[in-house]
Amino acid sequence: MFARRSATSTRQLLHAQRRWGSHAAHEPVNEGFGRSLYVTAGSIAGAYILYRISKSTEESDSPSFISGLISKWTPSQETFEQRNAIHTAIMEKVAEDRHLLGSQGPREAIELMQPDMMNTGSPYNVSPGSQADLSAVVAHYKRKNQEIEDARVARMKDGKASSLYD
Repeated sequence: MFARRSATSTRQLLHAQRRWGSHAAHEPVNEGFGRSLYVTAGSIAGAYILYRISKSTEESDSPSFISGLISKWTPSQETFEQRNAIHTAIMEKVAEDRHLLGSQGPREAIELMQPDMMNTGSPYNVSPGSQADLSAVVAHYKRKNQEIEDARVARMKDGKASSLYD
């Protein structure tokens, strides 16, 4: 039963190919050369004519039209020298800045804003006696923060600050 179905579908497929492919072969078709042939032939002829024109002006010891255009739009040697001098000066300044900033190391100490930051770390495996007394450091930073706060309040009273956080 499966073989019968496949045989009929194959027969229909072959019949469809014959029907669509048979009638186009009997009609005569006039085909031209196309636009591409004429464009190619014109390009080759134009290139040859341009070559001969440029060659004839070179033989008469005068620069060709194309060479004249190139020399007209090419900057002079002095312009290149000025550009190179400016570029060299800029690159020397950049190198100087890079060496200056590259020689500066990171800050030796990190400014701590809160006393709690001093005791950060793991509370486990701390050997006895390793904890230093930090009460003087805590008092220093509390005093420093209080001075900053007093200066801010004084600015607010004088009306010099436009915001609460200036």
